[in-house]
Amino acid sequence: MTCMKIFRRSALSVFAAMLVPGLVAGTAPAFAAELPPDIGGIWQVTQYTTGVRTVDDKLPPFTAAGQAAYDANLAAHKQMKPRNDMTRCVPSGTPRAMFAPNPMMILQTTRKITLIQEYQHQLRHIYMDEPVPDPEAIELSFMGESVGHWEDDVLVINTIGLHRDTVLDREGMPHTTDMIISERLRLLDGGKQLEDEMTFTDPAYYSAPWTTRIVFDSKSGVQLKEYNCLGLYEDL
Repeated sequence: MTCMKIFRRSALSVFAAMLVPGLVAGTAPAFAAELPPDIGGIWQVTQYTTGVRTVDDKLPPFTAAGQAAYDANLAAHKQMKPRNDMTRCVPSGTPRAMFAPNPMMILQTTRKITLIQEYQHQLRHIYMDEPVPDPEAIELSFMGESVGHWEDDVLVINTIGLHRDTVLDREGMPHTTDMIISERLRLLDGGKQLEDEMTFTDPAYYSAPWTTRIVFDSKSGVQLKEYNCLGLYEDL
């Protein structure tokens, strides 16, 4: 080997060490330890429930207006007849879609985390390291506007701008368009489970913020399937 070749290889080694510390020494790059946990994949709720409760398994602290809205929704739900038309296809929205018994897919990148629900194929984008948007500058939607950031191994999500025509659960837990949802997601049991702690702040309907908890199981062998909300009414 000529002296020139030895010099070139040495120079390249030094240059690589400057760009990626630890590379020449055979150790992992320093930035690898700073990467957030990988929550991507297929997840499904461990236990499906039709009614959301607090972490203490109680109803949330309603205001008088909130209690009246909840009672009205409960009564309407009991009188509801089976629907065989397009009203069955109204999106359930955030956060109700998270409680669905169907699996969901999480796609994770540095700039955005996307949740794809098998139920009604609802799509939720979580924009990372972005400020919470001005409520006056956004359009109300079923899934809302979500931004997120990592706090060590916890994904923190804040969501606003939810459509007034949605409810939190199948029973009809109400909310106003001013509701704020704060979520904290983290992996459990070595990545076999995913925990989502949701805190709801909505002073018009709830006298204090309250928190519920969902746990998802990893479903690595499952794929999202086509979902037809009309069932047998495919000609509509």
